[in-house]
Amino acid sequence: MKSTLRRYNPKLLSILPSQVPSRSLSPQSAAVSGLLPWLHHDQKRQSHGGPFYSPKHRRPSRWWAGSRWPIATSSFRTTTTISSHGDNNTGASSVCQLFREIGDRIESADRDRKTTTHIIPSERKSAESLTSEFCECYLNLSLPDKHPSSWEDDPMKEFIELLLDKKYDVDEESILSAIDNAQSRPLRPADTIRIRGLCTPQYEKYFHYILGSAKQDLGVAFLVKLRRNIRDFVQKKVEVKQQNNERMGSSHQLTKLQALERNIQNILTSLFRPGVLKLERITYEETPASIIEQIAFKEAVHPLQSLQDLRTRLGPGRRCFAFFHPALPNKPLVFVHVALLKEIPTSMSDLQYATESDATCATFYSITNTEQGLAGVDLGNHLIKSVVQVLQNEFPTKLDQFCTLSPIPKFRKWLEGKLLRKQQLEQGSGENCLSLLQPPELQKLQDIFSSESSLLDLIETLKSPTWHNSSSGDGASTLVDQLQPVLMRLAAYYLTVETRHGRPLCPVAKFHIRNGAEMYRLNYMADASPKGMRNSCGMMINYRYALDEIEQNRIQYEINGDVMVRDGVKSWLNNENKIE
Repeated sequence: MKSTLRRYNPKLLSILPSQVPSRSLSPQSAAVSGLLPWLHHDQKRQSHGGPFYSPKHRRPSRWWAGSRWPIATSSFRTTTTISSHGDNNTGASSVCQLFREIGDRIESADRDRKTTTHIIPSERKSAESLTSEFCECYLNLSLPDKHPSSWEDDPMKEFIELLLDKKYDVDEESILSAIDNAQSRPLRPADTIRIRGLCTPQYEKYFHYILGSAKQDLGVAFLVKLRRNIRDFVQKKVEVKQQNNERMGSSHQLTKLQALERNIQNILTSLFRPGVLKLERITYEETPASIIEQIAFKEAVHPLQSLQDLRTRLGPGRRCFAFFHPALPNKPLVFVHVALLKEIPTSMSDLQYATESDATCATFYSITNTEQGLAGVDLGNHLIKSVVQVLQNEFPTKLDQFCTLSPIPKFRKWLEGKLLRKQQLEQGSGENCLSLLQPPELQKLQDIFSSESSLLDLIETLKSPTWHNSSSGDGASTLVDQLQPVLMRLAAYYLTVETRHGRPLCPVAKFHIRNGAEMYRLNYMADASPKGMRNSCGMMINYRYALDEIEQNRIQYEINGDVMVRDGVKSWLNNENKIE
């Protein structure tokens, strides 16, 4: 059981109740159950102040009711792992059949619209029943415990391929025919309207019909899960093509899948716009326990260590805010943790000095999107701006700085790839990698590891999450001190020089720079946790939101790709901190 849970939350393995029956809980449920008994026991002692006994929630949370052990809630809705229509294959067939029935209903409504001006109430109710049944059927579909290795084995393949059929997607032959007809005569407005209509996939009409007809949050939940599944399918297809050494972009089906995913993203972006989202502060005393559970389980940047860690993040000197959607009132879509400090922090350990009395800087140290189906929907940007306004209203005269303490999540993987490439080309002709590692740095590495293959030694060293506790070869100083100038310059290079299509390669940097932030300062050994060492070699960066310059920075980045880089990063890139 523990080997299965390790990929969900290793920090909770040591606190799992020993008597939890392993066969009765899914891995996700079992992982969360290690933390929730603490939360339940701790809050049960409070008279009427905790989430379990809030006046708005007088009865116990639903994941404790009717079961000896807590069962984690699934995304958006609690669903069973087996479809109510049978097994996964039967359920997928039922989804396809219901979707075809919805199509017949839409076509019938289009024909009847010419002869009637209103909808009969019984038909409206039937439409609600049909679309709700379809959504519930799809939401009850589940993937197997182990993701299938190919597209052909996927249980949802039948429905996804149905969406790609020309009856529900775009009819390419009709588009080409309409273009040919338009070119044979002077272009008329009717031609452009027809071509535009043909270029719009028919499934968009179906999706809007489902959103408008299905009851409660079923339509929204369906679209979010569908996009999450499609993203998984696209990633799977890309991995298979890479394993087979196939040229990317050669699959027509992959291209249509990506277009389907982007079209659903556009619909979700309109549904989850800022004016609709509701910002709420998360507190230990007043927030419902089911919401705290989701935040504890979904935390992606700095996993929770204990119940005390949870209480600290929601306690004095800290803030936690989340966005909610009216259709999903019990589902935090994205949340952020904030620490109120006296100055811009240099490491995670500085967060323990959070204070409200002397705070001048609000530091965003963790932003988590709880739903993969909403990836790319610009929720984080709106969340940061909304939180800044709330904090300014709460501390109108104190807070004058807003920044982040952010990881560099893919730095070590990028560095390992670059060093291996350099090692392979060192003896031959080809790419010159001296721009990555300068001669003094190469000599320094050879002195540290006392080896000609110093690059390979560096790669193996950085793979260990405890390398920062090792001493250097000469014994005069720690390995951390010896590698600092090399790693800091490489991190600055990765953040500011390495780009893709003129934009930063680092996804976290791209997010904050697009929002108008500036690269303020690189911090060495700022996160010495195993995850921080494994992903970022322990380094973190402050992105600062200078309120008077945010809009100008954002415009310059969008138009010219310019990034505002301060001396705290630039000095390492310019080699002002020279190797001795």
